[in-house]
Amino acid sequence: MKWTRTELIDARNNIDIDEDVEIDDESLKHYDGIIAVKDVHVYGKGYYSDEDDSFYVDMNIEGVMICPDSITNEPIDYPFETSAQETYSFSKGEDDETRYVDDEVNLYEAIVDNILLEVPMQISEANEDEFPEGEGWKVYSEKQYQEMKENEIDPRLAILKEYKEEK
Repeated sequence: MKWTRTELIDARNNIDIDEDVEIDDESLKHYDGIIAVKDVHVYGKGYYSDEDDSFYVDMNIEGVMICPDSITNEPIDYPFETSAQETYSFSKGEDDETRYVDDEVNLYEAIVDNILLEVPMQISEANEDEFPEGEGWKVYSEKQYQEMKENEIDPRLAILKEYKEEK
């Protein structure tokens, strides 16, 4: 999904986007929360404006990302769908949200950036009985942890319990 300025002008300012995109693993190698991406489909519209020499894109991105399970570290398929608005300018400016290009618009980097924004912070398909444990440690669910905290007696107040039992 690349277009030169000339191609955008020849398209009479409107571009329809409807393509499957292959995201290579090299683009994702620096991110721990994602292993790979598959079945990525991008659709939307683009508009070239002669007035400000910019290309505006409104696109939807959907696919499946493969993420490591937060508890077991096993790969999990995580479907995602997101929308994005991007602005590409052929003339330099000061806007932080605009991508500046010389002569060619390439949506690949914007697609990868928007996919990375959808990576979940934590994801797990493990059941509570599958949580790992070892010698002196165990992973608890949030519910189990809250129950333990409710039943736990503050050690500073434990002596008062003993005092109450003596009477």
